[in-house]
Amino acid sequence: MYMKELLLEVNKLKVSFYNNEESVQVVRDFDLHIHRGEIVGLLGESGSGKTVSASSIMKLIAESDGKIDSGSIIYNDTDLLKLPERKLRFIRGNKISFVFQNPSTSLHPYKKVGKQLIRMLKAHRIPWYTDLIIDAFREVGITDPETVFNMYPHQLSGGQNQRIMIARSILCRPELLIADEPTSSVDASLRKKILDLFKGINDKYDMALLIITHDFDVAKYICDRIVIMYGGLVVEEGSTTDITENPLHPYTKELIKCAQSLDNEEEIIYSLEGMPPTPLEFGDKCPFYNRCNKATDKCLERIPELEQLQNRKVRCIHRS
Repeated sequence: MYMKELLLEVNKLKVSFYNNEESVQVVRDFDLHIHRGEIVGLLGESGSGKTVSASSIMKLIAESDGKIDSGSIIYNDTDLLKLPERKLRFIRGNKISFVFQNPSTSLHPYKKVGKQLIRMLKAHRIPWYTDLIIDAFREVGITDPETVFNMYPHQLSGGQNQRIMIARSILCRPELLIADEPTSSVDASLRKKILDLFKGINDKYDMALLIITHDFDVAKYICDRIVIMYGGLVVEEGSTTDITENPLHPYTKELIKCAQSLDNEEEIIYSLEGMPPTPLEFGDKCPFYNRCNKATDKCLERIPELEQLQNRKVRCIHRS
C-alpha cells in the first residue's frame, strides 16, 4: 500500500461528448487516486476513455465538444470542478502539467522552442532566464541545448520535440505530471530512454506521474500501480506486481497475453478478437461481454460494481 499523502482523488466522474443534438456519455463513474511521488498507469485500448478521463482532471475538454456531467476532482483538498477558470489557469502547467500525445501539435510551428518556454514561464509569473531553460533541455537529454533553444519544432525530430515538451512540463516543478502515450511518437530504440527520463524526474523531484498508455510493457516498466479501463469504466486496479502476476479481470488477462506474445516474438502474435464498444454501444451490461470467454447471461443483467478486494479493485462477476 502506498503510504505517502494523497495528492489527487477523482470520484464518480462522468463525461459526455456531443453527438449532433444529443450528448453521449464516454466516461462512466471514473475513480482514481494518486499519492505524492507515485507513478500510476492508466491502461486500455484506444477508445476506452483514458485520455478523456485524464483531460477532465484539468478541464481541458472544450465546451463545444463535451461536458463533465458529475463527479469530483479533489486536488490538495480543493475540488477543481468548482474552481473558476482564472484559478484553474494557475494550476494548469504550474501545479499539474500535461504532456500531450503528439508534441508536434502542442508546439507552435512558427516560434522558436526556447521562446515558447519563456512565454509559458511568464504566463505563470515565474522568473526566467535563458540558462534556466537550457539547463532543463540538458536535463531531459537534449544534445547541444544552446542551439536547440533557437530552433523551430519542424527542425527537430519527434523524439527531440517530445523531450522539449517534457522539459516544458517540469520547468514549474509541478506536483503531478500527466503524460499521454509518451512513447508513441518515438521509435523503439528511444522508448526506454524516455521512460527512464520520467523515472529520473520522479526520483529527483518526488513528482507524481500519471502515464496514459495502451502498452502493457510501458506500464509494467515504470508504474507503481495500474488502473485498467474498458468501455468508459475502470475494470481493474492494483499494484503493478499484483496486476501482472495475478490479473483478476478477463480483459486484463487478455492484455497481458498480447504483451507476452509480442515479448516472446511468437511466430503467430496473439491478439484479442473483436473491437471495443463505442460510446453509442454502451449499455447496462458488462462492456466486455462480447469479447469475454467467461461471459454468461448474468453479465447482461447489469454493469458489475467495482468491488474492493483488500488492495485490489475489480469489476467482474467472474473474477478469478
